[in-house]
Amino acid sequence: MDMFNKGFGITTVSRELDIPKSTLYYWRCGIYRPPSARWYPEPSNELAYVIGVMLGDGSLKRHSRDYDIKLNTIDIEFAETFSNMLAKLLNRKVLRPKYIGRKRGRNYGWEIAYSSKAFYTWFKRQSLETLKKYIEYDKDTVKYFLRGLYDSEGSNYKCRRISLCNSDLDLLQYTQYLLKRYFGIRAIGPYIQKRAGSIMIRNGRRYRRKVDVYILEICRKRDVQAFLIKIGFSIREKQLGLPRRGK
Repeated sequence: MDMFNKGFGITTVSRELDIPKSTLYYWRCGIYRPPSARWYPEPSNELAYVIGVMLGDGSLKRHSRDYDIKLNTIDIEFAETFSNMLAKLLNRKVLRPKYIGRKRGRNYGWEIAYSSKAFYTWFKRQSLETLKKYIEYDKDTVKYFLRGLYDSEGSNYKCRRISLCNSDLDLLQYTQYLLKRYFGIRAIGPYIQKRAGSIMIRNGRRYRRKVDVYILEICRKRDVQAFLIKIGFSIREKQLGLPRRGK
């Protein structure tokens, strides 16, 4: 479409991009629109934060013709921050989180969901390695990525110890590298917190873990303070090291 706007003809565009002339004709005449799923985002703080959340508590779900990007959380601040970031990234109107409460014994808390085939398709094609160019674009994008990830999977015990739990060992090791490289923060681990096959109790029901869960910890006082000042949480209780609501 950019080439059309610059005056190139259908034959030239077809030859350069290897797209059939008939398809280009329909696009140029507005009969059909080019597929929005071919989406290539530019690095930004919003994208970095959303990536952090998607590698944590965020989820993708396809049903019928909808391609949902969704977050369920007990923290309203987290839901609002994610909504603001994702709306700006997708150039959409900001949606208000919806309170779900408890369903089937589980506390779903607040839910925010946007539908975007473009983002869904793009993110499904990514790996941690391909996402690094968006995460490490500059120091600010690193900060927002870490904030999104720690909003999702992190905890702050009385401002004495900040922990991050995840089953993806590579992700935790990469997080450890980012903390040290960009902010001079030392994190110990990651080491196994819960082994695969161990029993966990959730909402009064017993489950057997399918994968190992690892933990990365920031323990030194100066490192904890550096994290809270330079990166921080969007969630008030986490930032202040207070007990979590709904727990």
